[in-house]
Amino acid sequence: MTKKKIERLSINHSREINWLRWYFLRDKKNPKKTVLEQKIHEAFLKGNSEEAAFLTNLRNTTEEYTDKSDKLLLKTIKEVYVYRNINVIGACQKILHKSPSPAYSQINDWFDDYVLATYKHIPLSK
Repeated sequence: MTKKKIERLSINHSREINWLRWYFLRDKKNPKKTVLEQKIHEAFLKGNSEEAAFLTNLRNTTEEYTDKSDKLLLKTIKEVYVYRNINVIGACQKILHKSPSPAYSQINDWFDDYVLATYKHIPLSK
């Protein structure tokens, strides 16, 4: 049986969805920080500079990318994938005011561009 569009999108971009959840959601142990900020802090405490550098890059990239993103599309992505308050079809109608097919396409393009943006700060090896 073929998967629905929402299932395919969630599977294809599950890593990026987790990153967004880390970026927007508060840490349960330390609510003053986001999950991502807490992970960065813990990586520095462990002395794991590679992980800390990756997570810091991820935070900076996510901040830049979400700041320049379309606000309604970002609100849709947050409501559906981060906070899980509504499904995609409901968000398409309520927030984006679009039918599902163009909305899925727009969301998928956003995630594809987000993936590319995360590689922006990675130095190329010589």
